[in-house]
Amino acid sequence: MGNWIDHLVLAAPSLDAGIDHVRELTGVAPVFGGRHEGAGTHNALLSLGAPAYLEVLAPDPEQPPTAALIDASELTEPRLHGFAIGCDDLDAAVRDLREAGVEDVSEPFAMTRRQPDGTELAWRLAFIGQGMGGARPFLISWGATPSPADTAPAGGRLLTLRAGDPDPAAARRLAALGVDVEVEGSRTPWLRATLETPAGNTVELT
Repeated sequence: MGNWIDHLVLAAPSLDAGIDHVRELTGVAPVFGGRHEGAGTHNALLSLGAPAYLEVLAPDPEQPPTAALIDASELTEPRLHGFAIGCDDLDAAVRDLREAGVEDVSEPFAMTRRQPDGTELAWRLAFIGQGMGGARPFLISWGATPSPADTAPAGGRLLTLRAGDPDPAAARRLAALGVDVEVEGSRTPWLRATLETPAGNTVELT
């Protein structure tokens, strides 16, 4: 498959708030995925038709808030916070970005998450610059681990993803990865996903 839109990240002040928001939009509730130990977050998941899925990400009250990947104090309601590009070959994707002049790409590193049934998921990530937002994705490779796109409840289908970004290099980054995301110049970063729900209607996630 090369590279593809792997998942959308919906940041929420609490997991319950994020789950309720997605249920109201799609008619389907994301299911609890597990905790990111040491990162301060936990998540809930909804398939958007393989290979894509939606991750609701919120601070985990059972972990120190200083470790959280997202700052709940900055969130008054759930919002589309970022997205991940899936890679068949993560190391090659990092090389392609660097050859395209994108210098702030991290070395790939491993992460794990224990599921409610006790099984452990493992994957590798690479970040572009600091954090997420706008047309700045992060990269992920699931390797032999099943993706949540194949295991989470079906919540519809991802139709399109658009991004606004003040960085003129944003479109070049995505072009180097070969993914279909429409990028517009914007003073502030934003994301907008169009989803088709299981009922057949179209909704927007922002």
